Amino acid sequence: MLGCDAAVTVVIVDGEQVPLNVGREKRLFTPSQRKALLLRDKCCVKCGAPASRTQAHHLVSWVDGGPTDLDNGCLLCTSCHHDVHDRGWDVVMGFDRHPWLIPPATVDPKRRPQPAYNRRTLRLDSVAA
Repeated sequence: MLGCDAAVTVVIVDGEQVPLNVGREKRLFTPSQRKALLLRDKCCVKCGAPASRTQAHHLVSWVDGGPTDLDNGCLLCTSCHHDVHDRGWDVVMGFDRHPWLIPPATVDPKRRPQPAYNRRTLRLDSVAA
């Protein structure tokens, strides 16, 4: 019975034993993962709202198979969360392991990626390839 009803949860931790990935068993980000998102994102990645007003967002929805880990998460305030889910904004993880925003065609017909709010001085042409 234990073999049939058991669930295996893979937990990946960093050097300080802080959980970074809790596999598919857990949908919500852990407090440790949220602290790591706060350290990386600092604020809402779209508008810059204070981190205290943000929620952890899955870039690839958990329902669609997205993992609950730092490479699939970012901080969004409630309003910007609605922009992503309902108004055509996309958030992708860049090669630099930071979130980038892609506006809808109504905002930018070329849908050029924008860095997260706390990294707005960064431009694609200034990033080492």
